[in-house]
Amino acid sequence: MGAKVSTSIVLYKSQTKKNGKHPAKLRVTYNRKQMYYSIDNKERVYEFTPEEFNKVLAPKPRGVFKDIKLEFSLIEDKANKIIASMETFSFRQFKTKFGIAGGDLTNILFYFERRIKEFGDNDQWCSWAQFTTAMRTLKKYFGSNQIDFRELTVNELEKYEQWMVTQNLSMSSINTYMASTRTIFKIAQREGAISKDYYPFGEGGYKLPSSQNVKRALKMNEIEKIYNYECKEFSYRDEAKDLWLFSYLLNGANMNDIIRLKYKNVDDEFITFVRRKTRKTSKSSKPISVALTDDLKKLIDKWGNKDRSPENYIFRFINEDMTEKQIRRCLDRLIKRTNDHMKKIATEVGIEKTVTTYTARHSFSTVLKRSGVSTEYIGESLGHNNLRTTELYLDSFEDETKKEVAKYLTAFSKG
Repeated sequence: MGAKVSTSIVLYKSQTKKNGKHPAKLRVTYNRKQMYYSIDNKERVYEFTPEEFNKVLAPKPRGVFKDIKLEFSLIEDKANKIIASMETFSFRQFKTKFGIAGGDLTNILFYFERRIKEFGDNDQWCSWAQFTTAMRTLKKYFGSNQIDFRELTVNELEKYEQWMVTQNLSMSSINTYMASTRTIFKIAQREGAISKDYYPFGEGGYKLPSSQNVKRALKMNEIEKIYNYECKEFSYRDEAKDLWLFSYLLNGANMNDIIRLKYKNVDDEFITFVRRKTRKTSKSSKPISVALTDDLKKLIDKWGNKDRSPENYIFRFINEDMTEKQIRRCLDRLIKRTNDHMKKIATEVGIEKTVTTYTARHSFSTVLKRSGVSTEYIGESLGHNNLRTTELYLDSFEDETKKEVAKYLTAFSKG
């Protein structure tokens, strides 16, 4: 590895907490450069007065100080194992591998928690929710906060899948949770935390179940029933119906994008926005431009903020003072409320399919496909930047085409 790397747990006197104590940190020294890392974990916050810290370092510490000294030894041992596994040392790589202080690199939940934190830091809340639920399900099955990667054998994963079936989870959800678990395995292997021999997926290993759910798209006559459904104006049910239609008419936009729309996204002819989902993951996220139809105008006039300043949100579900976590909680409640009422509307009008916010997106693309619209246009309309056919076929479609295509969405109201 070249130059020697040394580690030591020290009292970091440069930082003083409100109680007058100082945090204990792991000091890593390499090429005369020193970096300090927090060693706090969920069970313990390591902070001491100088006198207390000296008792921990004493040759024969007593009581709680003896336990802390043993914990320090385990933390240093973990750090030195990480350093030994690195072909070339770098502080950045060490920080990534050291992660949450006291984390066990053999514990798959440690990697789940770290990945979930990354999603939260990057505002990738859909992925955050997906991995969080996958981790909770895994913990519930094992009944433990400590799950060694080696416990997840092919046989155990098959048992886990069957257990999820007994919990009335859909095959789509099971597929998603298993895919998340597979991703965590790949990350741990890439960082050298576990051997490739422990990988239970791939050829000859565990196969993710196919998610063959009932098709979610509605037919035109079913969409018409929702469009014409009457309920008490400005009730929650009225809100759910209009939000669903707004999503459907706005190229199947998801609720996360809808609640973040501002008046600056709207001009006299189009609503233009970038999907948050692709904005965080794609280097070339293309704006989605939707023709501002009369139906969309009516919904904005009905539910929109009366102050149409460019920086004002169109809908009043969120505001600039809210944190991302608060926005996510608001979004979750809104989606649940919308889905609950849409299911009731569907039952009342005789639609046997489950109607959710996602159904609006699926119905948008399916209606256009059935109307003969090209796959390339649909791909662009949905914001699928990863569709190679969209990238190679055309950079964009003419505005007049967008206006013409929008007419298909409410063809039932024209005749």
